[in-house]
Amino acid sequence: MKLLICLCSAIWLFTGLRSELLAQSPGASTSQASAEDSAAAKAAARKKRFEEEKQRLEGRERVETAPCTDGKPTLYITPAEAGMLIGESRGFTLFDTDGHKLTAAAEWSVSSSYNAELTPGAEPTVTAKNEGTFKVTARIDTRTAEATVKVYPGDKLPIGAVRWKVAPIPCSKQPGGISKAVAAVPH
Repeated sequence: MKLLICLCSAIWLFTGLRSELLAQSPGASTSQASAEDSAAAKAAARKKRFEEEKQRLEGRERVETAPCTDGKPTLYITPAEAGMLIGESRGFTLFDTDGHKLTAAAEWSVSSSYNAELTPGAEPTVTAKNEGTFKVTARIDTRTAEATVKVYPGDKLPIGAVRWKVAPIPCSKQPGGISKAVAAVPH
């Protein structure tokens, strides 16, 4: 044990003396300082590249949202985009960024009576009549919201067609939000 203590003491003493000798030597301190500066520069460059890559990757995952508008809550229809088959019916819901369901208070319309029929009520229903694209519009006072619906022929949606899509909600006061969306695969 005494031998171990003596050995540790000798190593400590030797490293202390070596440090003092290097500090006194003018050439050694310059090369040591330049090595430290070089290492610090490399570390700073790595950190900068890491931060840039992090920003690039995080920017890809962000969903662009519309800016808040003149203090009034904006209206949204759910679904904001839909795919339907001829003869199929679907309900639509209206709400604002504060989370208030305003479906029954709105005036509803469709852009094409050829493509769709609107059944009014507490929760309006749209029935697809013919192939094509049309808009569903909800209006409260001067504020409006629109959803786009594409009608397909046949007994199933084509591969890659949107069945139901929700728009991002800017200025939402609700905590959380959508953290991950996974596409459904038909069987």
